[in-house]
Amino acid sequence: MCNGLVGRFNATLKTCLRRLCSEQFRQWHRYINPLLSAYREVPQESTHLAPFELLYGRTVRGPMHVLRELWTKEIEEPDVKSSYEYVLNLRECLDDTLKIAREELEKARGGQ
Repeated sequence: MCNGLVGRFNATLKTCLRRLCSEQFRQWHRYINPLLSAYREVPQESTHLAPFELLYGRTVRGPMHVLRELWTKEIEEPDVKSSYEYVLNLRECLDDTLKIAREELEKARGGQ
């Protein structure tokens, strides 16, 4: 109760987990590691440094950093940019394919 940073982290973690559980209530446990990774990447308001930077002394170039670079057009190298765009596009295509496969499976089950 006397450590404000721990209390703030716990409050943030509870908020993130609550939202995660509401959006992915069957598979929320699969998203805990990416959630914590994203938390460690974001600079804190008080220190203006990310927890990863405070621990390791360098910035991490994780998914949040890469996405920000893509959205703000900070990536100059076309090969790097196209690789990340490929991965993002592939993920979208796989999600769409999964959705179509589930719909077809439901149709097949309904027809029996």
